[in-house]
Amino acid sequence: MPRVLKRIESVVPRRSSGYGGKARSLAALARAGFPVPAAYAMPGWVGDSFYSSVLDIADRPRALLRRPHIADARLHAISERVREATLPRDVVTAVHDALLAMRGEGATSFAVRSSATHEDQEGASAAGMHATALNLTREDEVLEAIKVCWSSLFRPRVISYLRTLGEDLPVSVGVVIQAMVPAEVSGVLFTVNPLTGDSGEAVINAAYGLGSPIVEGRVTPDTYRVDKASGQLRDQILGDKARQTVVDRAGGVREVEVPLDQRAKPALDEQQLLHLADLARRIESHFGDARDVEWAIADQQVYVLQARPIVVPRMRNRRSSRRDRHWDRRKIVWSNANVGEALPGVATPFTWSVLSQFSDLGFRRAFGALGCTVPRDAELVGDFRGRIYLNLTELSSILAQIPWIHPSTLVRLGGGQYAAELDEVVAERSSAAFLLRLPQTVSRYVRENFRLGARVDEFETYFADERMRIGSIDPRILEPSGLDRMLGDVEQLLDDTGSIMLTAYANLLSAVVALLTILRLFARDQSAELYRDLLSGLQDVSSARPGFVLRQIAQLVRQEPEVADAIRSTPLGELRVERLPAGRARDALSRFLVDYGHRGVREAEIAAPRWAEDPTLMFAALRSHLVSTVDLEARDRRLQQAREEAERTLERSVPLPFRPAVRKLLEVVRRFTRMREHLRDHVVEVLGLFRRIALETSRRIEAREPEAGSDAALFLTLTEVRRVLYDQDERVAIRVQRRRLEYERNRALPDPPTTFVGFPPDDSGFTATAKRLKGLAASRGIAEGRVRILRDPAQAAAFAPGEILVVAAADTGWAPLFLAASGVVTELGGPLSHAAIILREYAVPAVVNVTAATRSLRDGDIVRVDGDVGTVEVLGERGTAG
Repeated sequence: MPRVLKRIESVVPRRSSGYGGKARSLAALARAGFPVPAAYAMPGWVGDSFYSSVLDIADRPRALLRRPHIADARLHAISERVREATLPRDVVTAVHDALLAMRGEGATSFAVRSSATHEDQEGASAAGMHATALNLTREDEVLEAIKVCWSSLFRPRVISYLRTLGEDLPVSVGVVIQAMVPAEVSGVLFTVNPLTGDSGEAVINAAYGLGSPIVEGRVTPDTYRVDKASGQLRDQILGDKARQTVVDRAGGVREVEVPLDQRAKPALDEQQLLHLADLARRIESHFGDARDVEWAIADQQVYVLQARPIVVPRMRNRRSSRRDRHWDRRKIVWSNANVGEALPGVATPFTWSVLSQFSDLGFRRAFGALGCTVPRDAELVGDFRGRIYLNLTELSSILAQIPWIHPSTLVRLGGGQYAAELDEVVAERSSAAFLLRLPQTVSRYVRENFRLGARVDEFETYFADERMRIGSIDPRILEPSGLDRMLGDVEQLLDDTGSIMLTAYANLLSAVVALLTILRLFARDQSAELYRDLLSGLQDVSSARPGFVLRQIAQLVRQEPEVADAIRSTPLGELRVERLPAGRARDALSRFLVDYGHRGVREAEIAAPRWAEDPTLMFAALRSHLVSTVDLEARDRRLQQAREEAERTLERSVPLPFRPAVRKLLEVVRRFTRMREHLRDHVVEVLGLFRRIALETSRRIEAREPEAGSDAALFLTLTEVRRVLYDQDERVAIRVQRRRLEYERNRALPDPPTTFVGFPPDDSGFTATAKRLKGLAASRGIAEGRVRILRDPAQAAAFAPGEILVVAAADTGWAPLFLAASGVVTELGGPLSHAAIILREYAVPAVVNVTAATRSLRDGDIVRVDGDVGTVEVLGERGTAG
């Protein structure tokens, strides 16, 4: 007769399917020499035999799964019969001998964990569904815990889960009896970043005491991101770690408060982090895939408690690539001055997985078009505290290949700060290979631009057809495979749209650098002002158009008093177009949502609602236009006059032989600026299609896992969403719950500095003292007014015409309010940013890239915004705003 219990290292993994996923993983770890606590494994057939001896045939697992519905009361009664039955003698004897052996090796208490055949597998995790008992000191407690593990198979949610897996999957429950580790610190280790798919870093969650509160999401742990190759820390976030679960001397566990002085300290020291990073490399190498590892530290010894397979986003394996040098991560310069405007704040996992790949590919194409070589393993984009950042060290290294362009030029164009650490990077690069490729680069540039207009026209036809085709599909009626195909089509459309948009951006970048060089050469001190004026009032810029259209609609609303009264008097959050009185104004607003309803605040965040879903900002802008006394026509005339004067100044400054070429270059810059904004609008439309699919996938996940919530897909990566659609048995609720907690924790953290070296400082505290703030001049003119800080569209109701609008990042979703503001101040952005382009179109004085503007200024402060020199000066004390 087979043995009831086996020592964990004597279980052969390839012949251990009957022992369950947890036991099989522990056996592989123990046999490979990893530090696994002493343990014994009981195969699932022992539990099956027990069911046969104590339950009627109709109450056994297989029979229950064939029934369409079983009442919870019946399942509870079956579970109680299992717990009350007497264990066979051979089981009792085997457990007695196993405990005796482990006590002889120093164990004083034990953990009993289920190891079901349908859990801890790549395709079926069943995480958290079965029972675990901790710190059992007596033999009878261990025997009782075994029956509890077996009885957990009859929990209603387990039966519901098993029914979705089909009849072919075995449903036995094995058991692992393990020496208890009285952990001082414990946590979870991901051998690959589970959100970004970065195989070069390990992500470690750690807290005091036992690890169960971390796994269950009941405590906010420390989070460390460690470079696996060097062991260097990429980032760390200290959690509050307010409570910990500890072993009780009398048996069992209890929850206690963590002393205040300990909460603020890292749970792990440098040596422990290095040890865990090494452990991540070794475990991943042994299994050959990414793993989710539970670990514990007791008496300075690290123990591995289990290691499950995890699915991570597709990403280049940087370890297999070669490069001429690796950066010291402590000296890498990171910045989100420009990219943070497109995606401000914390990104959801779904958005990050879509846009990080898109951004990485985009930069490679753009630099390739400039003739630069981009290393295959270049790390161009990173995330810190859930925010997206650009690696300025890597970007400067690439740009330094161009001999006549200093990287500081492009860094400042993007709004970033040029750090001294970049000088070393620039000094070490060679331009020899770039110069050898220069003839081919120029030839390709000319060839691409010769056909670019035709390519754009062809693309517009393709995009319109594909958008209409995909947009006409109702995702609610699709089979999972059909929804998966729809997702694939949207991915392809994003790639196609991004490809041509980034070609236009690369051309814009080249032309802007050339234009700035000429302006500095001939116009000298006037170059920055000339640049802004020459690119103001371009007309027909897609991102600016919604604001202009709303201004025209406001004229219609004024002619229909009933509509105007409804917009003025109805609470902003309750206003809907279909509830307005019928007429031309309502028809115009309906048309506006058809044309521009895909836009919105934080529109690059797929989780953020669009104007068509939440028209709050649209109505706030309309309400402002209805009471505004600003002469917008006069503002437009001043804008045109400034542009024409700038053109005359440029003509006077440039020697006669060069004037035709400079005029042509200016025309190219303006054309590519319009083209980039137009194509970006298409990218936003595609992100809206991603949103439709994510919301429908979330609905399906919630239907089978209510605890996952109504937005579950937004907390999965693109790869994981496709897996959910491909495999209806995939369960994600616990994963989603953990990530939602991490997302909310990141949102609660202050934003890291716009630019920093190494990794963000632990102390993000800020005290406002300066009365004069410095930024980058984005749109000329001077405005004085009362500050209104807006962080969310819902706050737009408080905005009054003529106020100074202050936002963290003025992405294009805020644009409808720009025309009603007397001035705009943002924390992020640069001269090439989308917001700067729109603000120049609107002739609204603006200063961007003002560090901590939303914290330095307060609602009601009277300030002067100088869009000519890039300053914001506080003139008066805080008053009553609005």
